[in-house]
Amino acid sequence: MHTPLWSFEDVVRSATQGKEGCSEKALVMYSSLRGAMVSDPRGMWLPVDDHLVHRGDGVFETLLFEGGGLYNVKAHLLRLEASAESIGLRLPVSLDSLREILNDCFVVADRKRALARVLVGRGPGGFSVDPLECPVASLYVMVYEAPPPFMQKHPEGAKAVLSRVPPKSGGLASIKTCNYIPNVLMKAEANTAGVHFAIGVDDQGFLTESATENLAAIDQNGTLILLPPTHHLPGTTLKRVAELAASEGRKVENRALRASELFEASEVLIVGTTAYVTQLVELDGRALPTGSVAGELDALLHADIHLAGLQESIF
Repeated sequence: MHTPLWSFEDVVRSATQGKEGCSEKALVMYSSLRGAMVSDPRGMWLPVDDHLVHRGDGVFETLLFEGGGLYNVKAHLLRLEASAESIGLRLPVSLDSLREILNDCFVVADRKRALARVLVGRGPGGFSVDPLECPVASLYVMVYEAPPPFMQKHPEGAKAVLSRVPPKSGGLASIKTCNYIPNVLMKAEANTAGVHFAIGVDDQGFLTESATENLAAIDQNGTLILLPPTHHLPGTTLKRVAELAASEGRKVENRALRASELFEASEVLIVGTTAYVTQLVELDGRALPTGSVAGELDALLHADIHLAGLQESIF
């Protein structure tokens, strides 16, 4: 036999020598299977027989912590609960308990700005696709370093290409599942093209979303156009941006758009938890119209984030 066979002690020894573990970006992990947090990446393990791991059988949310508190936390947790229910999962803790876990994780992380990935899996139990193998759902919270807002890194704006990856079907598109292969392939397309984003197109020729962000536009009348979420997930950040825009007197409208219509708009936006409000300046090598509204909406979002941080402060 040529492959080494390790004992459990060998595995622990290897881990304590720093040969295994998560990225240095990982700050804190909580596991419902342990009922505890760990801040050493060498202890951030998931059981391989959790259907979340080998089947992608689970749901997730990504939350932003900034200014001392979680942003838009209620919207994220309600969507997490709805996604879980859509695939027959019950959260192993209440939403109030989950919020306390998140707060504790961020206290331990001790960062002014970070992200939390909340994962709810089918749970450990076996290696088939049968959910009955898993008696109890699993919950994992991973807190990790947050990248700077997109426009802070790229003040010139973002470039994109149209994606050839087929969009998710209507039912699956409305659930934030851990099966993200289409999203991964879209990001790979963007990488190959040397741009920042790939934008989905449905079988009718209408635009959907990017790999992890929503697309929006400002028309020639200054109206904020949101795309009907027929083949993509409605974004919590875009919804909040729309609310903020409406509170400032800007008209908001849901309307399907084709790629050609983006060149007739006054501005095109990419909006998400980590992208904030980003101005899209190029699509498939062609310049898109630009203006000042993206910056105005981004400023409104930043102000809202910091206000929420003061109101939700955990320190």
